[in-house]
Amino acid sequence: MRTIIYWFSGTGNSFHVAKSLQDNLDDVELIPVTKALNGDIEIAPKTGLVFPVYAWGPPVAVSKLIERLPSNKPDYLFAAVTYGTLPGTTIAITRKMLKNRGLQLNAGFSVRMVKNYPPFGGAPKEQKQRKINSAAETGIEKIVAGVREGKCGDLSKSNFFMSFVGHLVYPIFKAGLSKQKNSKFYADDKCTSCGICEKVCPVRNVQLADGGRPIWGNQCEQCFACFHWCPENAVQYGKKTSNQFRYHHPDTKLSDMTLN
Repeated sequence: MRTIIYWFSGTGNSFHVAKSLQDNLDDVELIPVTKALNGDIEIAPKTGLVFPVYAWGPPVAVSKLIERLPSNKPDYLFAAVTYGTLPGTTIAITRKMLKNRGLQLNAGFSVRMVKNYPPFGGAPKEQKQRKINSAAETGIEKIVAGVREGKCGDLSKSNFFMSFVGHLVYPIFKAGLSKQKNSKFYADDKCTSCGICEKVCPVRNVQLADGGRPIWGNQCEQCFACFHWCPENAVQYGKKTSNQFRYHHPDTKLSDMTLN
């Protein structure tokens, strides 16, 4: 059965899940969410959404994709989310968004991977990163098996309290992004003007100024790809990130992140 997987990823965690699905299933096409938003959006017989949890909901770019999905119903529609703490209400919110498009989410999966959100302390030390990624492979294998077998239901890990909080937090998160006027991003003196931050930004929110230094616009998705993929650790966010550990999934290449 032909499968299309729309993916969104900043550090490569979710891309790794999408790529694992492609490598272990037949006839799978991977399409970056932000690339799809600039072209035609298609529903295949089996269609999947793979993305990280942001404030216990989907990234704004994913919500925009859902709003534009065709209403023709696939045989099997699934979502697989990556999270650092808990998935919260992500599957429930995604299901509701799809329902508003006349689509039914057949299955929701989740897998814990390395958390990396700079405002909340960023990534852990490399040794812990390796430990979490190793454990995540078992979870990814379960997702692959679940999609292959056509399992249904909410197979993600959540609880009542987090689900309740998520329904409050996620709308605030989305509203905050829409009102964003000034960025806390900047490049420090380690910046070599390599342009990687510009290339990995999925929504083209980073541009190199005339002096070669990056500048950030007002369309940030909070994926922090620019922060984590900078080879010199020169991208900062506010005043407390210079000593944070950077992270991107070890099996995800820079070229994978520049496909958007």
